[in-house]
This record gives sequence, structure tokens and C-alpha cells, in this order.
Amino acid sequence: MSEFNLASDPWLPVRWKDGRLTRPLVSLNEAFVEGREIADLSCAPHERVSLIRLLVCITQAALGAPANPNQWSGWGGDLATAVPDYLAKWQDRFNLFGDGPRFLQVKLSRAGEPVPGSKLIPHFATGNNPTPFDHSGGDERPLPPSRLALSLLAFQAFYPLYGAGYKGKGPCVDSNMIHMVLTGKSLHETILLNCLDSETIARNFSAEGRPLWELDPADKATRKAATETYLGRLVPRHRNLMLVDDGTGFHLSKESLEYPTFPAFVEPSATTTIRKKGGTEQPALLPARLDRSLWRDLHVVAALGQAAKDGRNAPLMLQSHATDQAAETMNFWLGALVTDLKAKIHDTLESTFTVPTELFTPEGQQRYEQGTHFAEDVSKKIYGSVKTYSAEMMHESAATDAAQRHFWDALDRQSGTLLALLKDIFSESNPMGHWPFGKRHDDGSHDPWTAAVRQAAEAAYDHVCPRQTPRQLQAYAAGLRVLRRSEAPPTKKKAARTAA
Repeated sequence: MSEFNLASDPWLPVRWKDGRLTRPLVSLNEAFVEGREIADLSCAPHERVSLIRLLVCITQAALGAPANPNQWSGWGGDLATAVPDYLAKWQDRFNLFGDGPRFLQVKLSRAGEPVPGSKLIPHFATGNNPTPFDHSGGDERPLPPSRLALSLLAFQAFYPLYGAGYKGKGPCVDSNMIHMVLTGKSLHETILLNCLDSETIARNFSAEGRPLWELDPADKATRKAATETYLGRLVPRHRNLMLVDDGTGFHLSKESLEYPTFPAFVEPSATTTIRKKGGTEQPALLPARLDRSLWRDLHVVAALGQAAKDGRNAPLMLQSHATDQAAETMNFWLGALVTDLKAKIHDTLESTFTVPTELFTPEGQQRYEQGTHFAEDVSKKIYGSVKTYSAEMMHESAATDAAQRHFWDALDRQSGTLLALLKDIFSESNPMGHWPFGKRHDDGSHDPWTAAVRQAAEAAYDHVCPRQTPRQLQAYAAGLRVLRRSEAPPTKKKAARTAA
């Protein structure tokens, strides 16, 4: 594997608009030249964010940026011609191997055993540490250059604490932040939608800067330029490493670039919010949780301008393009890599949404938040009803977790119902746009979201509380009264008295 260049050799996984399967991988040049024919990227969530950041970095290094958010019209029309010219100028900096400059690598001593290449891929096992989908940790696995290139890019952006004596981590994994990508009808459009204007860049970074591959490693100012400027941070190198030429591993150094994280810098795809800690409110990045679906935080991600409150702020990409997107809806991709906030990677999350522009208004923010709070209140009632059933049956433990999972899984498939209701918030002829969630309308009906939540709640209760025997029927009725009467979950003492 003596030669592989990211600019000219295929490695980006894509989906074509016409559904072709003959070219699943393209080079950087092909991604820009044929971007209008490519529907989307085809990769894992952390890889998607890393690739979008790379494509945006190359684009803005070649084209610059419009002066302010009102000047996007017509900008980027020369993307398919200007960017290949830029890549041709810097092509030698995109080599994966060789004696010259290497992409996101530094020259290191080749003494000692290299780290297995599987360490670059989160779901691969290494050594005696199996993963749920891989038990080949002890095998020597040479990775193809295309896989190495993608894994290296994502490793440098996302990996948490890794390696003895190293305190830093990839800037994109800080606080398990949720990343947002604005998606268009083609890869060409998606790239442009995630660029920033000069005004937004100046407000949030020390300078626009230049990409890492353009910087001189011998210059003392390189560290600051690479870690504190907009283009410098987009494609990070948080570990000093060098790939082994046969693709089986890499050599690693303890020395590297350390990237200041929040609150010093906010990544362009991250959302800020407020959290309570020690009795005080502090700004924080909006985190992903494996037990909480991403749609429940859409109103926080969409907190734009006057709709922003309580310290919430939408991602910089959304702030930069909000006035440019005048359509009735905007398309989001949300995703995250979830860790234990130290060195262990748990899983990834991702979802796509078609969001009505009403969500960016104060009224839409409030209405959506009310809908999510209503669902969370009903979730607590499910807990109480299942505990009551369990106490009546004298079970040692209640199936509250299983009921909660069933409830939220059902609502995950219904989140579009809540978004659709936002269309009615400015319609005086349709009171459902303002009617309190959970309350019957004058004709006895419920709004669609209330109906969906109630149906999901009763289905979750039925799922874990059988009623086939007289005793089960009695316990079922007791729990159902709790669910329908909105009673608070019983305490352990109250449940014990009921069981006695």
C-alpha cells in the first residue's frame, strides 16, 4: 500500500440519486464534480459528521465565505470547478502513505509493535476485548486504504481519551454532544448548507484560519492556528500517529495537538443549552443519551434568535442559513457518538427530521416543548400504574423499565404527529393548535398528539401487565386507575401497604 491519495482515489461511501450500485465509493474530486448526482453519504453517524466537516473545510478553504447570513444566494455556484483546482494544488497533502506529508499523520519512529488498526474502528474488537458484532480481536487484519482513510478521519475527530499519558480527546466527542447536519437534495447542496458566513465565523472563532494540511508544522503559530481557528478545527488531528504501510496498524505518540473545548469553543454542528449543577444554572452542550430519542430535543436544536431562551442556542450552521431557507420545511440530520465521558465508547445515535419553520418561532418552541413534557408526564404515570399492578400481584420487582421502553419506542414512530401540529399554531380556525395536551376538546375528542401518547401508554401498560386470571384482572384494574386518573407513582411504603 505505498500509494493512496484521498483526492483522486475512491474512499467516500455514497448513495447515488439514480440508485446505482456500481460506484459505492468516490474520491474527493468526484464528490465535488459529481455532487449534484449524489443523494447522500452512506456511513455511520460519527463518520458522517467527520466527512461533512472535511467537505466543508475544503469548500471554504477554496471559496472563502459570504460576508453575512443574507448573502448565500448564488454563493458556491462554482463548487464543482473551483474545489478540484484547490485539491490539485494541495494534492500531495492528501496522501495516506509515502515518505512525504501524510493526511492527518506525523512522522514517527517505527520502533516497537504498532497499535492494531482495529483500534481506529469503534465496533471492531482488539486483542481479548470482543464487541457484540466482532470476535476477531486476536486476528491480524490489514484494512483496505479506503477503510483506513475514513476510520482515520473519524478517529481524529471523535475518539475519547485514548492512550496512556494523553489527556485530550477528539473535539467532536465533548460531552457526548448532539451534532446537526442540514441536508439538501444532493451532496452538493448539503455541503453548501453546512458552510458558515464570515460574520458568524468572526463571532465564534479567533479567525477563519486555514486547514491543518496547509499549515507549516515547523511554525510555532501552527498549534494555535490549528486548534483555535474555524478551518483549523474542522479537520482535527487530536493524536499524533502514523499508519503502517501494510494497513495492519499504526504507531502512536503521546505528544499531539490538544483542542480547547466548550465553553472556549462551540463546534459548528453543536447545540448549547443550560443545565443545573450545584444549585446554579450553567451553559452546556446538548448531550445525546441512549435512553432518550433525539426528537425529544428538537425544540432545543431549533432555538433560533428570538425563539432561543434559557441560554439555548441552535447550531452555528442553522444560525447562518436560517434566513436563507425560506421554504415551509427544513431537513435535519441529528446524530452522536455516546461514551462514558471517559474512554469507553457505548454506541451511536442518528435520526432525520423534516421540520416545519413554525418550530423556529417562540410559539412553535413552546408548543413542541409542551408536547414533549406531556409525554414525559404520561411516562411517569406508566411507572406508577405498573408499580401498582406489581404491588397488587406481590411481585418482587415491577417491569417499569420494559413498559417505559415500549412507550417511548411507540412514540419514536409518532414524533411526526407532534411536528405536524405546529402547522396549526397560527390558525385561529383550528383550536387544536393551542388546546392543552391531555385535555378533551369541546366535542369530546383529543388532539392527535394526545391521542397518540394515550394509545402508546395503554399499549405499554398492556404489554407488561397481563390480565388472564381473576387476580391479574384485579391488579390490572388497580393499575389502570392510576394510569387514567393521573395519580402520582406510589412510594415504596404505599406499595408495600397495598401488597399487604
